[in-house]
Amino acid sequence: MLNRPTYRINPQDKKQPKGIGISILFNNSTNVFNITKTTKEQVKSNLINYILTNKGERFFDPTFGGNLRASLFEPDTTFDSVTTRLETEIIAYIPNIIIRNLNIKKFSDQNLVNIILDYSINNQLDTLVLNVSTTNLSR
Repeated sequence: MLNRPTYRINPQDKKQPKGIGISILFNNSTNVFNITKTTKEQVKSNLINYILTNKGERFFDPTFGGNLRASLFEPDTTFDSVTTRLETEIIAYIPNIIIRNLNIKKFSDQNLVNIILDYSINNQLDTLVLNVSTTNLSR
């Protein structure tokens, strides 16, 4: 018997492309919002939203958010504690992903933090790369 990989596909992804959600990075000049059309795109957008939100910014859920900006630019912050906290909280808020690897690097001379998150959703691997600084965000 041939051993083939099995994939779970969200039923929304099989239909004709319709909007599932809103992309968190607003950079399209023709529309105000970019629409995500697959579960994979929406999960990536949800991860960006979670990581970049500080605790207390959501009115009805003050515990939501990675609190990254508040914690990483403090002089006594350890990356091990931030990494462990983020992994635990991301799984609690986005339970349909599996975190494979989370790597955070700080570049003090540039006030920049580089985040590389390898994860899988429905047996599909994906990577999120964020560069967070005190002035802007790039992806």
